[in-house]
Amino acid sequence: MKKLIVLTSILAVLVLLVGCIPQEGAMGQCKAPYKQIGEKCCLDENNNNICDSDESAGTTPAPGQPVSGQALMGQFKAALDSQGGYTYKYGEDTYKVYETTVKKELAVQKKIKSEAPVGPKNIAMPWIDVVYFDTSSGKAAAYCEGLNERAETLCSGFELWDVEIPVEYSAYYEKTPTDWLVSFLGKEPAEIKEKYRFEIPGLEVTGIVFVEEGKTTMLDIDPETGLVWKATVDEDGYVTEYAYSDFTTGTGMVAHEYKQAPPEGKTVPAAGESAPTGQLVE
Repeated sequence: MKKLIVLTSILAVLVLLVGCIPQEGAMGQCKAPYKQIGEKCCLDENNNNICDSDESAGTTPAPGQPVSGQALMGQFKAALDSQGGYTYKYGEDTYKVYETTVKKELAVQKKIKSEAPVGPKNIAMPWIDVVYFDTSSGKAAAYCEGLNERAETLCSGFELWDVEIPVEYSAYYEKTPTDWLVSFLGKEPAEIKEKYRFEIPGLEVTGIVFVEEGKTTMLDIDPETGLVWKATVDEDGYVTEYAYSDFTTGTGMVAHEYKQAPPEGKTVPAAGESAPTGQLVE
C-alpha cells in the first residue's frame, strides 16, 4: 500500500512538471504564446525568429552550435534594421531605403503623362527624375528634383520644383533587399550555404535556398549587414536574377527636400515621413 502511494505521488509530480513545459500541438506546432523556432518551443516577443531566452542568455548563436534557418533569417533582418538606412544600385537607377520609405533616383530623367495638369504652368506632360514609395500604404509620388544640370534646368523652366506628381506604384517599384528578407521570414530554408565567395572581391556571403512548389529561390546575403546582394529565382526552369550593387549603409532618413516654403495652410512632412499622395505641396 505504501509503495502504491509513493508511486502515485511520483506520477503526480511528473504530470505537474510536464504541464510546465511549453506544449506542442498537432504537426509539431507550439501552442500560443510559444513559437516553433528550430527544434524549440519558446517565447519570441519581438518576433525576430530568435528565442527570447537565447537572446537574454547571449547565445544567439553560440559558437559551433547549429542555428535554424528561420532564426538565421531573423538575425539577418535584425542586422539590416540596425544599419540606419542604405542605398544601392539596381540596373542604372539608385535606390535609398529607410524603414518603409524607398526613394528611386532615375538614371535618365523622363517625361510622363499626368492624369491632371500639375504645377503653376499646368503641365500635362511633366518631367520626373525621382519617385518616392511608401511601402506600408502602397502609394507613390514623383518629383522633378534636378539630379543633374540638364534636369535642374528643366525642373526650373517648367516650374516643377516641389510639385508632387502622382504615379502608379507598381509601374516604378522594384523589389528591395529588405523585401526579399521579409518575404521569407518564418520559413525554413531547404539549404544553407555558408561563407562562399561572391562576385565582389573579398565578400563572403551566405546562400539561403528556399524551395516551393514549382519554384526555387536562392538569396545571397552578407551576414554582417543582412543585405541581399542577389536573388535568383528558378520558376519551372525559367531563371530570373535580381542583382544589386554599390551598397552604402547608414544613409539615414529618406524624404523629399523642399526648395521653397509651402503656401499658407500646407504642411511639409517631417524628415523621414512619407505623406499620402495628394497631400504634399503643389
